[in-house]
Amino acid sequence: MRNTWLIIKREYLERVRTRSFLVLTLLAPAIMTALMVLPAKLATMGEKAQHIVVVTSTAQFGEIVRQGLLSAESAKSGSDDETGSSSSSGKLIADKHYVIDVDANPTETERAALRDKVNSKAIDGYLWLTDDAIAAGKITFATRSVANSGARARLSEELSSIIQHDRLSRNGVPSDQADVLLKLIKVEASRIEQGRETGDSGSTKFIEVLVMVMLIYVAVLLYGISVMRSVLEEKNSRVLEVLLSSATSTELMIGKIFGVGAVGLTQIIVWVVMAGVLAFPSMAMSMDLSQFAISPGVLVAFAVFFLLGYLLFSALYAAIGAITTTEQEGQQLQFVIVIPLVLSVFMLSSVVRTPDAPIVAWLSMFPFFAPVVMYARIVIQTPPAWQIALSVALLIATIAGLLVVCARIYRVGVLIYGKRPSLPEILKWLKYAKS
Repeated sequence: MRNTWLIIKREYLERVRTRSFLVLTLLAPAIMTALMVLPAKLATMGEKAQHIVVVTSTAQFGEIVRQGLLSAESAKSGSDDETGSSSSSGKLIADKHYVIDVDANPTETERAALRDKVNSKAIDGYLWLTDDAIAAGKITFATRSVANSGARARLSEELSSIIQHDRLSRNGVPSDQADVLLKLIKVEASRIEQGRETGDSGSTKFIEVLVMVMLIYVAVLLYGISVMRSVLEEKNSRVLEVLLSSATSTELMIGKIFGVGAVGLTQIIVWVVMAGVLAFPSMAMSMDLSQFAISPGVLVAFAVFFLLGYLLFSALYAAIGAITTTEQEGQQLQFVIVIPLVLSVFMLSSVVRTPDAPIVAWLSMFPFFAPVVMYARIVIQTPPAWQIALSVALLIATIAGLLVVCARIYRVGVLIYGKRPSLPEILKWLKYAKS
């Protein structure tokens, strides 16, 4: 036990003190923050009000459309003091998003003239909203750049509400009653857990699962590969021959796995703290974080399956490092190991949709899928306690068995140099190590 602790301490300190560890630990959160912030900044840089011409059959209806669009835009931006003002020439100044002109001359000649103005950048676009277009249900919004689907959907919703209000008013329905009749009904998702409504929606749970699962996936791959590389480096430098004179191969492998794992946990803790310091204030101002509250049980489940998943795959990576002689050979073999992990991530959408499906339930108890699939089930819809207990028990038993098998491979493999061994030779190693 003392030798194992010394090896863990050596592996940990040797990596933490390197310049690459400090650079990656401090630089990674900064890069991630930049990747999240820069696109939003670039999207808003140089943003200016769009100059749009609304073409209607009558100036009166054009004014109704303009007022409706400005009211909807003001409500969206949260400002009600820049709703625009009309003038005798028909030009209307909107808020910071739009400058709207009303054109009551819906002729083909006028449409061609508007196209020329769009081409010459005199205006940004025009909205063809004539009576014939409304009757046919085909309104054209022509611009130099194609609007995204979200912007088109919002514009369609706003125009539909404006036209329906106008139709109701023409039939004698008061404006306040029209508002009641056309008020959208919002469906809010609520999850029932342990006999009570939690109030959280499926989207927030999916984000929670995705973030945590990707953290498990990346950490297991990143630090499992670090274990393999560490074994290869010491094997090729013949350092292991010296270490084996004072410690057993099992102590060396376990110490290496836990030492590298401690480095990974340190890095993740630093990243989480830095992410909280850098991102939490801005997120708290822009969204309601109460929906993203993570229960203590979910945090415990994350810690358990993260550690067990790391131990499971790291033991396999250590065995690969002992079998191979170069990193290229190790990369070829590691593909077989990561297949279950990759498949687990691809299955996330199915797990979120049907967490209690029989195939999902059985896969969540299979050790190589359990770290991702069972954790996702716990977050989405907590499975029966016996399934969680069985999943953890099978994981622990598999890890114990793998540590014994991989330690035997490690014992012989770290002293073998030259060509990569075949499967029959590896089976012979198991017998030699046992004896």
